[in-house]
Order: sequence, then C-alpha cells, then structure tokens
Amino acid sequence: MRIASVVCLSAAALVSLETSAHAYLDPGTGSIILQAIIASVASSLFVIKMYWYKIKSLVGLGRPANREDSADSAQ
Repeated sequence: MRIASVVCLSAAALVSLETSAHAYLDPGTGSIILQAIIASVASSLFVIKMYWYKIKSLVGLGRPANREDSADSAQ
C-alpha cells in the first residue's frame, strides 16, 4: 500500500512540474484519438452485451429461477 501511494505521489509531482512542450499535433493525431474513443465505446458496449444477463441477475431483474414453469407456459 505504501509503495502505491509513493508511486501516485511521484506521478502527481512529475505531472505538476511539467513545462510546456511546444509540440505540433497534426490532423492525423485527432483522427487517431477519435478512433480510440469510438473503439473504446464499441468494445464497452460489446462487453455489456456479453454479460447482460449476469448484470441483470446481479441487479435482481434476471430470469425466474424455475425454468420448467416458463417451458410449460410456452407449450
């Protein structure tokens, strides 16, 4: 725990002491950033879709525990 706090404190100190970079960002960089954002959203939606029933059962909105009742009503 102590190592993690030292690392976080060191990272915060490095970020706060940074000077301006005077870097050039071309249009391709913005395109790559936009592509990364879209890919992150798409993959997040895919993961939610994959685990949708587990999430619903965790919240309490899952399927009934007795599946035989639902099978009998379908016939």
